[in-house]
Amino acid sequence: MGILWDAKPITIAGFVVAIVSFVLQLIGFATSYWLYRKMRDAEYHAGLWQICLPTRSGTTECEQIECGKFSCINLKGTQALETLAFIILLAAVVLVAVQLFVMKDKDILKKAGAVCCIVAGAFALIGVIVFATESSIQTSDLHFSFAFCIISSVCGIVAGILLVIR
Repeated sequence: MGILWDAKPITIAGFVVAIVSFVLQLIGFATSYWLYRKMRDAEYHAGLWQICLPTRSGTTECEQIECGKFSCINLKGTQALETLAFIILLAAVVLVAVQLFVMKDKDILKKAGAVCCIVAGAFALIGVIVFATESSIQTSDLHFSFAFCIISSVCGIVAGILLVIR
């Protein structure tokens, strides 16, 4: 049998779901489509780090979000929580990969990876809740980056549960 097939199927499933969660978190974290709004002739989109506005020449120009222009309490909280979720999910994937491929007898790595997945999922979920509670944001304006982080948080929690099951 191969290296991966020595592991239990539930562990492999948890590992795959953790990888999916990490990839979705990466996309949601890095792209600037948490918010998309169309007003009259102009449309803009924003992420956790930058806002993209149309120019007079018809192109779109992106710039870093400056908190001096508007209240950023919710945005700062979301940035912190989503950054923590991203880093912890990366750690979870590494821990479980090391347990599956290198140290098969060290079950503690899988358990640590499971805890990391659940914690990262909780942080990501709290992050999207904090972002959505901003009073100026309408739910119809939320876009795919926001949705990817929600799906990532659920996948992270599911991966953690799958990794805990014996």
